[in-house]
Amino acid sequence: MTGFADIKRAIIAALTPELLSAQYRAGLQPGDPVETGHCAVASEAFYHIAGGKAAGFMPVVCGYTVTADGKMHFGAARVKAERETKVDFVRETHWWIRGPKDGKRGAGAVFDVTAAQYDAPFPYENGHNTGFMQPQQKPSKRAQVVIDRVAKSLGAETLAAYRRMNIAAFQKKLKTPAPRR
Repeated sequence: MTGFADIKRAIIAALTPELLSAQYRAGLQPGDPVETGHCAVASEAFYHIAGGKAAGFMPVVCGYTVTADGKMHFGAARVKAERETKVDFVRETHWWIRGPKDGKRGAGAVFDVTAAQYDAPFPYENGHNTGFMQPQQKPSKRAQVVIDRVAKSLGAETLAAYRRMNIAAFQKKLKTPAPRR
């Protein structure tokens, strides 16, 4: 059975520079991991492949500031760093997906397709649940390109089976009564 690791590899293989926003494409440096700048599109593609809301998955985003010394600042420390450095900082965001846990949407494991772009584990506790910019719950054009490439690589039926499995597992948890205390 195909799992997250297989899908992650296929998504990474499907990432190409034309899928990046102009900002990230312009900032690419030789030697950057292929995942660099692709977190939103890769996460969105995984979200839809995995079954999305019906399967209990939740998009998560985290804004942060990187100062000239390479340090990442979050929350109140982010505001302070920007105020103190005034010009020597870059605002960034990182996207990933949280899986379900015990019938609760987005309460489980982290699914970060592009984690390799960071030298150290990302501090996921700083993220907040969100949605993608597609109000109709369909993939964006860029995410659909990735999904199509992954389907070509792994097979459309393989992806459909993975999606069905995730949805069925989550729906079953929703129907299971909570244990009595």
